[in-house]
Amino acid sequence: MTLDASPFHARAVEANRLNAWENRGRFTLAAHYGSVAEEAIAARLGAVLGDVSWHWRVELSGDQAPALVSRLFTRDAAALGIGAAMEVLWLNDAGAVRGQGTVIRLERTRFLLVSAADDIDWIDAAARLYRVRVEDRTRMEGALALIGPAAEKILKAAGLEVGLSPLSLRRLDWRGLPVSLARLGLGVTIGCSADDAPVVWDRLFAAGRPFALMPAGQAALDILEIESGIVHPLRDYTPAHEGFAAVPTPQALGLSALVDRAHLFNGRAGVLAAGPVTALAGFLVEGEPPPPGTPVQNGTETVGRTLGSRFSPAMQQVIAMAALPDPAPEGPFTIGGSICRPVELPFLPNPAATEPEGSAV
Repeated sequence: MTLDASPFHARAVEANRLNAWENRGRFTLAAHYGSVAEEAIAARLGAVLGDVSWHWRVELSGDQAPALVSRLFTRDAAALGIGAAMEVLWLNDAGAVRGQGTVIRLERTRFLLVSAADDIDWIDAAARLYRVRVEDRTRMEGALALIGPAAEKILKAAGLEVGLSPLSLRRLDWRGLPVSLARLGLGVTIGCSADDAPVVWDRLFAAGRPFALMPAGQAALDILEIESGIVHPLRDYTPAHEGFAAVPTPQALGLSALVDRAHLFNGRAGVLAAGPVTALAGFLVEGEPPPPGTPVQNGTETVGRTLGSRFSPAMQQVIAMAALPDPAPEGPFTIGGSICRPVELPFLPNPAATEPEGSAV
């Protein structure tokens, strides 16, 4: 696979003095800009700006687009109002999770799907059945996540104060530049054309200078998402992209909240056959961060498996998400032989100025 530079790469190079890079999706991005811990803490005390251009963005358009998104996803995205969004899964025919993302209704017959994992072949095959046009916009656009309690003040200073509600998107003209603002997952995401990306970066950092705005790499964004109880495909679990895979099910990932069992969607029979609903749980772990899929044991019984885990600089503690039966069994629990203590999610409040609902992408 050929890797691309993010539309913000030239600016990231100037800030990334330790030359710390990693690959996400189709892009090479800054892993950190000097200190992962400082960046993660800054997002909770002030504000940071992170490059999320690597998130896969595909537009679905056509007269039958509402019918497609209604059948394809585990929640009825056709019921969305224009500018509104919802978190969804899409499943293979057996009911295993192929993907997880956010669907945004742009117009009556136009929808945007945003995800941390590309699944273009499956989406394109489904769209052909409905004669819906599919356009991969990932390389055409840049996206920055402005995260932290100072985010609203920075947007106001930049002339971008729009009063977004959770899970919504608005398009506007920003002093001659067409941009979008969305409140999805962490903070506010500012989207723009790839050509306009350097100007957008410069304007936001100029507005954020009085508020000590700093860039944050992917490692800090991962920590913030896990602290906020946000699950990502590929980082936290492996999607079912192989053949007729039967796993992972939504229940195995603790993502039952993203499934409307009364709705008619592809793979529904497999989900219903897979058993009762589950829920995401948080654990404080006395040991190293366990890899995804590590058994959560209640005595000698395995009651669940871990998803994402990291060391949280804000909590000075290893934290891990896991899927457990709902309601969860009584403790004590161990993960990979390490003593752990269950806690409610999120571990820490989402650092966005306004809390999004659900486990966003």
